[in-house]
Amino acid sequence: MAASNFETSMKGAGQAADEVARQTGKQAEGLYEQAKGAAADAYDQASDVAQDVASRVQDGAAELDDMVSEQVSRHPKAMIALSVGIGFAFGLLVASMRGQPEPSWYDRLDRYRR
Repeated sequence: MAASNFETSMKGAGQAADEVARQTGKQAEGLYEQAKGAAADAYDQASDVAQDVASRVQDGAAELDDMVSEQVSRHPKAMIALSVGIGFAFGLLVASMRGQPEPSWYDRLDRYRR
């Protein structure tokens, strides 16, 4: 009799554990769906903000382009100055991307002195 009471109580405990696991699974699934929805909303909002920022940057660049084009078309010397400035900026950019500077002529002399 004691063995059957033990088996019955163990079966009941197992069923209770299964029921708790089912309920926990349902709750976890609900939390997962909520988190997924919140992440999708956050992504949509971030995408909207990024599109707004990109639009503003494009508008600003177009305004700047119009202003520069207007000034350059009025003054031919401004076109030359702009070209020289852009070339200088590009040269600085290329020079900054190089790893090691070019050795000077004095550094090259050391090779022949030995």
